[in-house]
Amino acid sequence: MIVLDTNIFIYLANGTLDRRLVEKTDIAHASITKIEALGFSSILANELLLLDALFGESYCLDLTDSVVDRAIRLRQARRMSLGDSIIAATALENDLELWTANVDDFQQIENLRLVNPLV
Repeated sequence: MIVLDTNIFIYLANGTLDRRLVEKTDIAHASITKIEALGFSSILANELLLLDALFGESYCLDLTDSVVDRAIRLRQARRMSLGDSIIAATALENDLELWTANVDDFQQIENLRLVNPLV
């Protein structure tokens, strides 16, 4: 199983990434990822439908106390957004690889396994 960052869900929905890339893989998301992706104010109707389908196929990894504590420690250690800290903490706490197009936002986090599927 892999955790997808918000941008990967968006790229799968808008066609930047081919959905076949994750077709035979169990995908998961941090709870905040759904909020970030579906809460985007300029989302197109067809992208919304595709995102809904993708989230329906994805496991939601809940915001547990251990994820919250890890996200706090990440933000104390370095400047990062709340969303990124929760997404990284979710991947770390579940010992899962994180797929993101924004590798630079996460590369300084120790033990976080990152993949950029765009390269």
